[in-house]
Amino acid sequence: MKKIIKSVALIAGVVLLAASCADKLEVTPPNNIYDEQIKELLENGTTAQKESILKAIVNPMAQYFNNYDRNNVCSTGSANVMNYSYPGIEWGRSLMGNDVALGYDLESYDLAGRDLYQFVTDYRIGNTNANYCHWTTYAYAINQANSVLGYMTEELAQKENLFKDGRARALLIRAYCYMCMMEEYQDAYLLGGKDKLGLSIYKEYDPKQAPVARSSAEETWNFIKGDIKEAVTLLTGAGVGYTAGRANSEDFDLGVANFLLARASILTGDYSTCISACKAIISSNAYSFIAKDNYGGHNTGSWTPTSDIVVNPATNAFTNIAVNPETILGYNVTSSFYAQAAVFFGLTSMFSSYSSSKSTARIDDRLYKKINDNDVRKDAFLDFEVGDYKFAVNGAVAKIPSYASMKFSSTDALNNDGTAGAGTPASTTKCDYTKFRLSEVYLMLAEAQNASSDANGAKATLNALLAARTKDGAETLTCDNYGNNGNLTEFIQLQWRIEMWGEGGREYYNNKRWGVNVDRSGSTVHPKQVTYPANKMTLAMPERELQDNPECVDNQIN
Repeated sequence: MKKIIKSVALIAGVVLLAASCADKLEVTPPNNIYDEQIKELLENGTTAQKESILKAIVNPMAQYFNNYDRNNVCSTGSANVMNYSYPGIEWGRSLMGNDVALGYDLESYDLAGRDLYQFVTDYRIGNTNANYCHWTTYAYAINQANSVLGYMTEELAQKENLFKDGRARALLIRAYCYMCMMEEYQDAYLLGGKDKLGLSIYKEYDPKQAPVARSSAEETWNFIKGDIKEAVTLLTGAGVGYTAGRANSEDFDLGVANFLLARASILTGDYSTCISACKAIISSNAYSFIAKDNYGGHNTGSWTPTSDIVVNPATNAFTNIAVNPETILGYNVTSSFYAQAAVFFGLTSMFSSYSSSKSTARIDDRLYKKINDNDVRKDAFLDFEVGDYKFAVNGAVAKIPSYASMKFSSTDALNNDGTAGAGTPASTTKCDYTKFRLSEVYLMLAEAQNASSDANGAKATLNALLAARTKDGAETLTCDNYGNNGNLTEFIQLQWRIEMWGEGGREYYNNKRWGVNVDRSGSTVHPKQVTYPANKMTLAMPERELQDNPECVDNQIN
């Protein structure tokens, strides 16, 4: 990662950042001592000066959970959103599984991810944008985090709670990005990846440091979890607990820290740590399950004529954080770091411009039929064909097919305060975006409990989730009456697929770590019967990284 993590654009970035701080603090330092003045003010400045510096160099860390290629590191321009934003990357991964179908014929719009969806090209090889852009977006954020950690040192963090909070933010970003890269660039830890190479670990920003060889996978994961655990300690010491609500959705708090700790732990089979982290989130009582009426979009108009379809984004938890009490981390439409979240709704909403190009996001009929009829999540998908629809975003006419997803759909935009828009259907992608949420915590907890030979605990955890998803008036759903083959491990995996459909590329990454192959044969929804083995989901190291870092060795992909 020599070129990206160690040396991309940071000298100019730090100078500009320092200049910004200097301006706010009414200081005019010479160019060659910007960093020293910042460090001096952090040590000995007034509270107002310290807060100004933190606002300039630490607060922007929030953008790196929702990053995009703002510096054009990938050199892809803005043509293909699958390559230059986290929401695009994650949706692209969602398309590379069994449960999300794209479009209703083989000519669906390529920029909506058709080639990834159909595995047309080998996305793993090191000279493709689909590979390299995954590397650079995460590596750039690691670089920025290391730059901030150069100011927010361990010693400084011991002096004031303000600095504990600041250091924790950068640690969480660095850990998150390394974790995402490990999911892409190494085999699943429990399926052979433990004994292979991890990543080059850079702990500080220094353009002059020598290239670093790849550490072992185990060392890399220990580094990731070490960062998160330190962040948990710092946030606890600073009195930063658990926050919820639309105004606090992008806060770096103990909810975010423990979520990342649980995720890193479930990926590495550290089940006791995963259980502890999940229980800490749940017992905080800061979050609660989505109300049944708010799970997905609902048409309050008429399906015929289609011009009368009205889907209000303000009442859908997946488009409005104000009605999503599960949100642990998210971005509302007025956030400074909303960034490319709108891309996600453009790709997933049945009323977006991508859908008008025959790229409607649909659920595989095989999974749909496994959802219990008394489960409110089933209503997030259509079991009928809507037919021809005139898309307000561009005036095109195309059909909305059966099994289309209402989960992330709306026919209007949100106002800045989260209320329904005033009839602006051309802005259907202006919706709040939830990144991490409570239901995934329950799923991680159930999986970890089951893997720890606590089947009863796993069932109790799942039963709490299923009760929240039971339709009013129906018998409460449980592990015993939902309808399954009696295999608890497979039932947990099924609930992952249902609950997290279309979110964060979870099915793809779960398939990789569980060893579940892509097999679309037998589906009536996928226009092409694709099969793809889970053991081929690891990317080669980017070609440019191998060229720039002579200490880096490639993955041996089969």
